[in-house]
Amino acid sequence: MKKHINITVFTVLLAALACSIAWSDGPREVRLGNELLLRVRCAAGGYSVDERADALQSRANNLLQGGKNVRAFSVRRAGTDSNIYADDKFFMTVTPADAKANGTTSETLANIWAERLRLIYPKSTPDMAGVGRPGQVDAPDNAQ
Repeated sequence: MKKHINITVFTVLLAALACSIAWSDGPREVRLGNELLLRVRCAAGGYSVDERADALQSRANNLLQGGKNVRAFSVRRAGTDSNIYADDKFFMTVTPADAKANGTTSETLANIWAERLRLIYPKSTPDMAGVGRPGQVDAPDNAQ
């Protein structure tokens, strides 16, 4: 009887583990126009990967909806984090966990993502395909 209970408990735990793996957050893409801007790989600040990606996608969409008013994208250190700003308006935080998932430092990753904003923003328009579609997978795998 004890052996039967142990097998049942083991089976239930194994099933729970399989479900937690199947339902875990995976990387999510954030696009600016039809260009891949970045991939969110980590939860942060109490937000899941999906919640962060959705918030960032909304901010990226708002950059385009607001016209071409942003003059500069900058990076500012904030403790162990690095923040990206569109002019003086906060865009996102890059955490040490983001940096670790990408094999670099938070400041380096923030500078990479800020540079992608500088390159993509001038040629993007709100009517281009991909705006608001962070799950699209046609971008190269090596994009940060």
